[in-house]
Amino acid sequence: MCGVLGLVSAQPRDDLGEIAGSLLEALQYRGYDSTGAAIQGEGEDVTLLKDVGAPSEVIHRLGIVKQAGQIFCGQVRWATFGAVDQANAQPHVVRCKAGLLYGAHNGNVTNTDALKSWLTAEGHEVKSDNDGEMVVHTIEHFFAEEVESAADRGAAMRRAIVRASERLAASSAALLVDPITPVLYADT
Repeated sequence: MCGVLGLVSAQPRDDLGEIAGSLLEALQYRGYDSTGAAIQGEGEDVTLLKDVGAPSEVIHRLGIVKQAGQIFCGQVRWATFGAVDQANAQPHVVRCKAGLLYGAHNGNVTNTDALKSWLTAEGHEVKSDNDGEMVVHTIEHFFAEEVESAADRGAAMRRAIVRASERLAASSAALLVDPITPVLYADT
């Protein structure tokens, strides 16, 4: 088992990392192999901190609890796809066709290998074997197509999420953040 977490504050908070750390630790009982957090401050700056280990240890070792920010996206992972290593820990930050997006996923994407092949052939820079990264890249792929002709960035993202969910063979919940708007989207 594992879990995915997201939090958006109306204003930047100096204690967002403390809150994120508490939330990640609360999932430790479910089992884990790695822990991670993406924290966005003002503007489009995103700090990605993730590694192998228990939430109670990783949040302090990586300094997650010391982060300030406005948006938190985190995950406590129990491996299904990809080795237990830092690259496969979640969340994932991607910068390909649509610019910067980040997110995490909880569950199983059974067509992960096929998605990775398709995404790589489409020019995406896939850095892991983790199904969560395939979710973020797949949404980003369709978002790049949708946002190109859209007057409303949020509507383009919602269409991209629908298109991506049709491509994913998954039983999952996912969080995705567009740091430009900034909005956190959830899909279950």
